[in-house]
Amino acid sequence: MKEYTIQVNESCCTLCRRCQLGCSNAYLREFNLDKANIKIEVTGLAVRIHFTDECRKCGICVDHCLYGALEMMAQGAA
Repeated sequence: MKEYTIQVNESCCTLCRRCQLGCSNAYLREFNLDKANIKIEVTGLAVRIHFTDECRKCGICVDHCLYGALEMMAQGAA
């Protein structure tokens, strides 16, 4: 069975936060940015996307990203 990782392209992030809402809804049945396993930090014009230790790399956030900031990649793929 292949293992996957989530490739992040922060320059494509529009701060719509659909990824965070999809994650929290899937696992907790609530729309709560603070409880999502994907975190988006904004400092000035810089965006940083990272994942909590609880993230399962399930790809729900990727499915909700409309702008190409997140992509599922097979581990070992470039």
